[in-house]
Amino acid sequence: MILIDNTSKGKLLRHFDLNILQTCSSTNDVAIKNAKKGLPEGSSYLSYLQKNGRGRNNNQWESMKGNLFLSTIFRPNTSKVNWNQLSLIIGLSILETLITLGVDENIIELKWPNDVLVNKSKISGVLLESFDDFIVAGIGLNILKKPQNEIKWKTTKLYDHINKDFSLKYIANVILKITFKNYVIWEDKGFNFFKKKINNTIYNINNKIVIKLNSQSNNIKGVFLGLGDNGSLKIKVDNEFLEYYSVDSFFFPDEELS
Repeated sequence: MILIDNTSKGKLLRHFDLNILQTCSSTNDVAIKNAKKGLPEGSSYLSYLQKNGRGRNNNQWESMKGNLFLSTIFRPNTSKVNWNQLSLIIGLSILETLITLGVDENIIELKWPNDVLVNKSKISGVLLESFDDFIVAGIGLNILKKPQNEIKWKTTKLYDHINKDFSLKYIANVILKITFKNYVIWEDKGFNFFKKKINNTIYNINNKIVIKLNSQSNNIKGVFLGLGDNGSLKIKVDNEFLEYYSVDSFFFPDEELS
């Protein structure tokens, strides 16, 4: 599919090509293999079943049949130090997709750095895998079923929140269309263009947070202030403002985990 920017007098933005698979090990594996062969940005893969899905930090992603497993290739024209921002841009795109499909926008939130929540329950996650000259982004979205093995988070599925039926192919095309629209803006205008919109939807902003870093044995306790200028996690500790682009783990002590 070719996207046209109506605000730029029909300027050609991006092309994406959605390939449908019946089954695979993981859609990210397929996308990575093809990206290494030189396939262009926008090459995308939707599988009805994947056998070895994975999430961040090599966590297993429970791939239940009837849910959406989608990966796409990006070759950003931006500094590599900014590539991690793409998980938030894609997360925002998934949020906008859910609204398009009929989910109440008031119950959708983004959880830094890569999850989408509906009614405080996880519905989607994004996995970025970066290489020298490309990124593969994997998207998991619960459609018909919700995994039951999440320890820290309740889960939910799309059809708990809407009463219309959509094919996986249709949902994948909506995600890709919105993602590439936002992706082009991100390349052109940078992350700050999206910062306010994301902070308006970010989970648990202005609440107490506890952060664990690989390099430090002690937990860092502060108040979560949302996202910094480049997509960092921004906190206030006493009277000091700190920003982190990567942490080992974090949690909000005032929330009830289930």
